[in-house]
Amino acid sequence: MTAAKQNGGPLFVVANNNTMVHVYRDAQSLVDAREVKPDQLKGIEFFDVQGRKLVPVLSDTGALTGLKDSGTPPNTAGVQQRLYTTRANLASSVDTRIARHEPKVTRDEALSHLAVLEGRSLPDCYVLLEPIFSHSYASAGPIQPRHDGGWWHNFWAH
Repeated sequence: MTAAKQNGGPLFVVANNNTMVHVYRDAQSLVDAREVKPDQLKGIEFFDVQGRKLVPVLSDTGALTGLKDSGTPPNTAGVQQRLYTTRANLASSVDTRIARHEPKVTRDEALSHLAVLEGRSLPDCYVLLEPIFSHSYASAGPIQPRHDGGWWHNFWAH
């Protein structure tokens, strides 16, 4: 297993059950967001845009301090399929999401903010997901966000 922390490139955080995805510019931006709590680590996986699985680097107290290469071969097709499945799961939850968010949006409007990923490379998937599934768009959206990712981020990612 590679001992060095992986801080240099874009990454995906995907729920084990393919119901959630977040993207980060690099491992340091993931750590800086302080969103991943130690008790959540069992329910998520980390991948880079080459399809390599990344594993958490933890402090003595169990806090996430970085990521490192798992040492397993990249699985580009497998990660792409995980992203496709996650997108499909999110789309299937659109009515529930509309019911719990204000202001109300239409189904078509909500789905128009959910990128179509099928047939795209992992780097392209990252680019398509980044506007909604990252944490760098605090001013986007129709109302003041509850979260630094913006209103559409909260709608689709939380």
